[in-house]
Amino acid sequence: MTFYKKWLLKACLLLFPFLAPSQSRLADSLISLSKKPGLHDTVRCKLYGDIAWELISSDISKSLSYARKELDLAVKNNRANDIGRSESDLGTVFSQMAMLDSALLHHNKALKIAQSLKKYRGAAGIYVNIAVVYARQSKLKEALDINFKALKLFEQTGDTLQQTVVQSNIGIIYQDLGNVDDAEKFFLRSLSAMKSFKGKGSVYMSPGGVLMRLGAVKAHRAVIHDSVIVDRVSMDSSFYYFDKAEAALKAENNLMNLAIVHAAQAQMYVFKGDPDKAIGLYGLALKEQEAQSDQYGIAHSYSGLGEACLRKKEYARAEEYYNRSNVILSKFRILDELKNNYRRMTEIAEAGKDYARALQYHQLYTQYKDSMYTEESTKQIAEMQTRYDTEKKDLEIAKKGAELKTREEQVFVKNMIIIFVICLLILSAIAAYFFYRKKQLQQKAERDAELARQKDMRARAVMEAEEKERIRIAKDLHDGVGQLLSAARLNLSTLGHQLGLQQEDQKQAFKNALTLVDDSVKEVRVVSHNMMPNTLLKLGLASAVKEFITRIQTTPNLKVNLEIVGMDQRLEQEKETVLYRAIQELVSNIIKHAKATELTLQLIRHENELSVVIEDNGVGFDASKLNNFDGMGLKNILSRVEFINGTVRFDSAIHRGTTVLIDIPVMM
Repeated sequence: MTFYKKWLLKACLLLFPFLAPSQSRLADSLISLSKKPGLHDTVRCKLYGDIAWELISSDISKSLSYARKELDLAVKNNRANDIGRSESDLGTVFSQMAMLDSALLHHNKALKIAQSLKKYRGAAGIYVNIAVVYARQSKLKEALDINFKALKLFEQTGDTLQQTVVQSNIGIIYQDLGNVDDAEKFFLRSLSAMKSFKGKGSVYMSPGGVLMRLGAVKAHRAVIHDSVIVDRVSMDSSFYYFDKAEAALKAENNLMNLAIVHAAQAQMYVFKGDPDKAIGLYGLALKEQEAQSDQYGIAHSYSGLGEACLRKKEYARAEEYYNRSNVILSKFRILDELKNNYRRMTEIAEAGKDYARALQYHQLYTQYKDSMYTEESTKQIAEMQTRYDTEKKDLEIAKKGAELKTREEQVFVKNMIIIFVICLLILSAIAAYFFYRKKQLQQKAERDAELARQKDMRARAVMEAEEKERIRIAKDLHDGVGQLLSAARLNLSTLGHQLGLQQEDQKQAFKNALTLVDDSVKEVRVVSHNMMPNTLLKLGLASAVKEFITRIQTTPNLKVNLEIVGMDQRLEQEKETVLYRAIQELVSNIIKHAKATELTLQLIRHENELSVVIEDNGVGFDASKLNNFDGMGLKNILSRVEFINGTVRFDSAIHRGTTVLIDIPVMM
């Protein structure tokens, strides 16, 4: 996993505190690979992080253990990139365990490192993680501020999917703060882009959750006995997405996200007035959450069961569920949900005419509500009181001056009409200007997009032409020059027999001629194969690399180790060709220049990424001077890998060997 590469998977919509992955089939392979001797520390540290993430939804304690190993190794090697990634991974695991203070501590450390390294996309992802923790701690205004910082960075980097996630989070916070207009605005923005993202179950959860929230926003003022009437269209669409998510998650065996979907479906049945179905679904969610030790989810499901039982007027049972929820919420100081629970428990006590207990619950409700007020909220209340007093005085003055206002009314109306017309003209001019500017910017964006498209097409055409020329030359060498040399060898051999050479020096000269022809045939075959190996075209990258390594195994004083994981399926031919050329160039450089005695090549395919690691114990070089190299080989590797949206990182120092890491995105 490259630096902060998986922040988005670890970040989450506030609707679903953790969209966790299903148990990866690579987990065992990665653990086994991490135990192999001779691995570079950078590679081992990266593997620990991958393992921690693969286990986060199936074995949280083991996930925590590997996250700590990752951080320990990163600190030992004092690599800022690795330390930042490790702090972020550990913060995510602590957040999953509802250890919010610890999660915040590690996320803030990761943020400082990302900012110091100018990793703006990574910093934005960590902002989202921090906002999730703040929201869980009921610090909604802080969470809102952090989310806006993240959104600004993602807009600068042009990351559409990440903008969608953050817009959903902002809408949820606005809704919790009672600002339904802004909540609806951000939900609609998020939903518009989100529906275009298709894929696994966790992807369908997002539009389902946003539609559920959007329905509640649209019906914010339609309240009957404090029960929100959800917009029917949004409700039906939400059920559609949650049903698709449930089916996909069952196939993935993703218990954590399945629990989230069941809890969301249960909440919608409460809204629909069907508490029995809600209770059944909350029960399923609770079992799945207990299996994952998801304390926050368990507390939420208990609150939901309390709400459903309250709708059925099963007051004793409802109060019991609320009490179970409060034990967990109090432990982690999740004040907003505690406040809501005690408000419901006040209703339960009043319904049972136990007014003493109702007063006690109401006092607790008030206590938690008051504890959520900040200094800013108190100031706002004071300002509202001041405005009220001012308006009251103005009203008294207005009553005393009623007759004067009546005489001035005509003049006032006339002046207002003039002012209105002037303002309208000014606004029209401003609108026309902005429309013109918008059109200019739109045209410029279209021109830039067309130029980028043409540049991409030219680059692709150059690569395709180069590969076609390689294939043509390889065929010409093999089928043309190779056949001619073979024919020449056959004729020479026949001529030698016919001449019947008797003198020893003549025999030796003729033998040398045959040897030269044989060597030429072999050289033509080697050159032809290097330019375009048939194995790459017919069997794919993994087989071609194995064949290539087999050919160089005979290199004197060089031990070659090859590790291939998860390469059962072929990649696009363009990516296979680029990677094969890069591996071929790098290995050739090691053989020619590194003076290495051991070379390790690893191909590891993750869910959405392919990693190539090439490591040697040779003389190394100063990686900080990489841009000053005159050779075209490394520059070609960098440009070709960037063309397929990949990254190349060199880690080397004099007398310390060299490690090259190549990461490219792949589709499953």
